[in-house]
Amino acid sequence: MSDKVNRQRNLVIKNTLVLYVRMFITMGVSLYTSRLVLNALGVVDFGIYNVVGGVVGMFGFLNVAMASSTQRFLNYELGKGNISQLNKVFNASVTIHIIIAIFILLLAETIGLWFLNNRLEIPDDKINAANWVFQFSVLSSMISLIQVPLLATIIAYERMKVYAYISIVEVFLKLGVVIVIKYCFEDKLIAYGALTMGASLVIALLYRLYCVRKFSNCHYIRYWSPKLFKELFSYTSWSLIGNLAWTFNSQGMNILINMFFGPVFNAARGIASSVEAVIRNTNWFIFQTSSMYSS
Repeated sequence: MSDKVNRQRNLVIKNTLVLYVRMFITMGVSLYTSRLVLNALGVVDFGIYNVVGGVVGMFGFLNVAMASSTQRFLNYELGKGNISQLNKVFNASVTIHIIIAIFILLLAETIGLWFLNNRLEIPDDKINAANWVFQFSVLSSMISLIQVPLLATIIAYERMKVYAYISIVEVFLKLGVVIVIKYCFEDKLIAYGALTMGASLVIALLYRLYCVRKFSNCHYIRYWSPKLFKELFSYTSWSLIGNLAWTFNSQGMNILINMFFGPVFNAARGIASSVEAVIRNTNWFIFQTSSMYSS
């Protein structure tokens, strides 16, 4: 029993140290990348990118809530050692996230596209680029949606080192995207949207390759269980209202700023939001690591 406690204690220490290293690296690189993006795109294009991404982001509130539900059910079944049910939870979660991704695609290509072209304040010579960025943002959102169960599985198995490594790769990929567009493309706004989507795809593939190779429950088989779906959505309902309010507060503010003041003010808002996100994620991370293994 003592050896088991010591192993668990050592695992907690290693995971905590790895996650703190990840936090400091991603925080520093993300702040530096925000500055480079502004310099590479210019004030107007940077503002357009932020507001267009905000329109897509408003449709993602359900995904944030479902992520916590997926994490909870995977942890529960893994703790019980019920591998069969763990497989069912994973497959059901993937199916639900695919459905949500299709739902967001439909909303984005109807309401979102109409709103972009008829209500947002975008210069006439930038409207084509804004539409391309919108499409890339929608695809990036769908890619991020479908990888949620994979990330939840990695965290459930406490493979924090892998999570940290891939997170670090992600921020350096985004940094590389900024460096590339600064010197290699004429229309930097479209290039930035396309390469950012490409970076999201690379990260999703890394999660997919690792999970398929290391975890037997990550081989997706289409699974339909109304009872399990109801349980997942029932747990989600507790956090859905809060996530909905936060999404409309953050992304809705960005859209209102654009409608009344234009993309230049969105650029200022984008910088402020980047700093806020780093601070908020740092506070959340410290809270999570301090309470993750508490008994």
